[in-house]
Amino acid sequence: MSFPRKNPIGLIAGNGNLPLLFAQKVAVEELRPLVVAAHRGETDARIQEMVDDVLWVTLGRFKKIIAFFKERQVQDLVLAGGISKSAIWRVRPDATALTLIWRLKNLHDDHLLRGIAVELAKHGFQVRSVTDYLPQLLVAEGILSDRRPDDEMWKDIQIGWKAAKTLGSLDIGQGVVVKKGVVVAVEAMEGTDAMIRRAGDLTCGSGKTWVGRGEVVLVKTSKPGQDLRLDLPTVGPGTVEKMHAAGLSVLVIEAGKTIVLDPEETLRRVNRYGQVLVACSEEGLGGR
Repeated sequence: MSFPRKNPIGLIAGNGNLPLLFAQKVAVEELRPLVVAAHRGETDARIQEMVDDVLWVTLGRFKKIIAFFKERQVQDLVLAGGISKSAIWRVRPDATALTLIWRLKNLHDDHLLRGIAVELAKHGFQVRSVTDYLPQLLVAEGILSDRRPDDEMWKDIQIGWKAAKTLGSLDIGQGVVVKKGVVVAVEAMEGTDAMIRRAGDLTCGSGKTWVGRGEVVLVKTSKPGQDLRLDLPTVGPGTVEKMHAAGLSVLVIEAGKTIVLDPEETLRRVNRYGQVLVACSEEGLGGR
């Protein structure tokens, strides 16, 4: 297959909407050649209708992915979308993936992704951030919702921020849920959506309130020292819907380091449900 326009961009696609948004922007709107390594059981099949070529692989087929991109003369490569963390127990790595794994101290998210990026660079690929192509998905610092956080919310935001950064420094997860000064739930292998459901059960299960009246705060931050090309925390309309269903009412993200899928629709739903959305930084934790 030839690409007369210029070298295609390569995409290693996981689950969720981010790979589709990337394909829509690059391949459909900008008409740039895009080839995709998609994961069976993870990547949305609709992506194959949007791009020039797709290789469907099972998790761990790293040698096949590298050969696919080399054959198509890919130079710039993007990783977008997550992989279900439970899938790590089902992976059947090829020889290239096994060599990579043996060199790593552990299989925590950040450590593994950095190892993958280093391996891809050894093969001549330039690993880029999805936000190089979709900068609008990163929001500036500020209170984005119509409703503003009150003093009690800011206290919980500060607690949640510190907890999330500590959690991230251990490469465990990116999010925590706080209510009235108590850390209700932390994100680990189950992911953000499952954490939200669990936090809702703990705080509002069976119509009862766990620790009295008060708002429930979700904080998501990047990990300290995180490679911003890889696995940025991501929220979107689906996050807002799950928060609403679970009874969580405050969403705090890290400004400039969190991807917001469909920012306009996300904010519309936040305001519809009377929620609070804050894009914060370390310096902005005192409240405004």
